Amino acid sequence: MTVSLPTPSAGPPPDAYGHARMPAPASGTAPQKIDRVEYGRFRNVYLYITEACQLRCSGCYMGERLERALKMPFEEIEATLTRWRQMGGSKLTVLGGEPTLHPRYEDTVHLANTLGYEHVITTSNGLAPALRKFRRLEPDDFAYVQISVDGGSAATHDAVRGEGRFEETLLTVKELCERGFDTRIICTVSRRNEHDCLRLLDLADELGVNLVKYHVMSVIGRGHGSPEDGMEPQQWLEFTDRLHTAAQGYTARVWYQPTFARRSEMPRFEAEGYRGCIGRTLDRISIFPDGRAYVCSFLFDTDLHFAQMREGRIELNKGPNEFDLFTGALTTPGCGGCKAPGSCMGGCPAEEIVDGRSSCATYPDIVPVCRLWKSVPAN
Repeated sequence: MTVSLPTPSAGPPPDAYGHARMPAPASGTAPQKIDRVEYGRFRNVYLYITEACQLRCSGCYMGERLERALKMPFEEIEATLTRWRQMGGSKLTVLGGEPTLHPRYEDTVHLANTLGYEHVITTSNGLAPALRKFRRLEPDDFAYVQISVDGGSAATHDAVRGEGRFEETLLTVKELCERGFDTRIICTVSRRNEHDCLRLLDLADELGVNLVKYHVMSVIGRGHGSPEDGMEPQQWLEFTDRLHTAAQGYTARVWYQPTFARRSEMPRFEAEGYRGCIGRTLDRISIFPDGRAYVCSFLFDTDLHFAQMREGRIELNKGPNEFDLFTGALTTPGCGGCKAPGSCMGGCPAEEIVDGRSSCATYPDIVPVCRLWKSVPAN
């Protein structure tokens, strides 16, 4: 299986986004090689400036935070961005809730660029209020903009996000593309919409979208209310198999989180630099409006946060915390008999906390691949 698309002949320059591993469009040229990428420390910063959102999507991992709807004061945004930039942050994603509902959203984007974040990214629901904010910003303000679209038709998307949202969201995608923003679609795949998600590839090429990103729904946050929508590992692997076939010939690049792999696939991931749980390397940090800072998004429902932000200071959590959980897996692995000793390094301890089981132990041929990991193809 080829592992990445060549550089597109037109459109924005590629940013070597991890796992853009679909075959070449019609040209059939050889794939780019995958360079090893050393894990960094806090280079990926995810800042949740507000918990407010107009939507109540069935699979949203924000859970009860949506009802709390906290907004981070701009003074705290400034202190937090400054501190994590000093800690090594270079790639910032501005999130919510719906981040464009924050009254200082544009100021946050401009501040991040002023502080020297090399990539400023945002993820939005793309509704009309978001479009009004984007009209006051320019393509150069962002590395790229991600718009959430949870299905390739109104029937599927609106079943997840609410009636009439599909057309409203696509209008935003269309305008961003026309204005020259590097615009991407992000889709949460569940049993509710997996039959329809591949149609997003047609929409992406029609609108000029640069990349379509698929990730599997995690049964956390609001997902607890619809556990039947969660996909089992084998179902996700079958979806990505179909994705590999369906993605051929499209201009838009395609990315997906591995999340799970068959045992036979692990040598390929190892060759791309995979070395198990990202949490142990402190590659990323997610900060919420209440100041809680997590390394692993799979643990957002828990009290196992890594640190607490207070007036721009980082105070480590001295109680039970996620870093102790991650490093503990090195001596007490989740499965008891590793299928990928060269890379797995103890499995995913967060799985056992969240799902109450280890996929290593449950599925004989399946290995968890840290959902936070990205390999990066060479330019």
